[in-house]
Amino acid sequence: MDKQTLSNYGWLVIVTLILAVMLALATPFGTYVGDAVVSVANGFVGASDAAIDEDNIATNEDKWDSKFDYSGLNKDNDNQSETQTPKGPLSTLTTKTWNGLTNFNGNCIWTDGTNIYYSSGSTEQYVLNGDTWVTKTWNGFTNFSGNDIWTDGTNIYSSDTYAHYVLQGDTWVKKTWNGLTLFFGDDIWTDGTNIYCTKYYNGINENYVLQGDTWVEKTWRGSKPLFGSSIWTDGTNIYYSYNGSNYVLQGDYWQTKTWKGCTGIYGSNIWTDGIDIYYSDGSDQYVLNGDTWEPKTWNGLTNFYGSRVWTDGTNYRYSYGTNQYVFS
Repeated sequence: MDKQTLSNYGWLVIVTLILAVMLALATPFGTYVGDAVVSVANGFVGASDAAIDEDNIATNEDKWDSKFDYSGLNKDNDNQSETQTPKGPLSTLTTKTWNGLTNFNGNCIWTDGTNIYYSSGSTEQYVLNGDTWVTKTWNGFTNFSGNDIWTDGTNIYSSDTYAHYVLQGDTWVKKTWNGLTLFFGDDIWTDGTNIYCTKYYNGINENYVLQGDTWVEKTWRGSKPLFGSSIWTDGTNIYYSYNGSNYVLQGDYWQTKTWKGCTGIYGSNIWTDGIDIYYSDGSDQYVLNGDTWEPKTWNGLTNFYGSRVWTDGTNYRYSYGTNQYVFS
């Protein structure tokens, strides 16, 4: 059964997170990623119309769209296109021109801490060099997408249903997990200490915690999140947001969370510029102020999704097809 089919049964959207990008990447757990790396991709980044609308499917495409820690990227490195550090608050999106690859989605971008890659199937594998996307050749396994990539803080993995691989240099080596074998990279998230898998397939909600190479069943108290891709953080607390279901994690207890201003949010579309936290879901654009989501006005582009926002460690970008923008 392919990912789209599973999503129609309740499989949720991005990030991510997958948590390896967050704050550093415009996804929720960027800070942790900086220290130990969480899972990716499109992470603080997300989706919108629930399991049927691709824009609502947290694909680490969104959640944690861009994934991982960018702290290892040197501002003077030839792989970076600009030399200044990203600064917020952001207000304007300006058209961006790329070389080599011009039609791509931000939710499939990821990093190994040194380089930035775009991965979308066997025919689209690229590495970023300045403003140019150069073809990248992988060994072992080549048919994977960036939104399926995640990390345990030591190794980088690709997980798509039963196909699991670990990256060793430029080679993807088959990986065997114990306890749990069916999951996607964007089902993975972290609380900064442990790594979890939260998934909902065929009407069944499952939760696991990673112990070595074994996934052990995890029991949460209170309300239970269904999708790991809808889990995000404001740097202090960890939240679950999916179509009106909003919770905050306190220890092992998920407690109901009340937001003001906007309540029907999807965690996969939440992202940050390192200063402010935004919710971008099509024409619904908000910035978080305490417990209130306040309307946010963007210049240049007003209709976009947070799950497609990413960063190269210098600037924040929005990528969807031929629509390519840079924030300022």
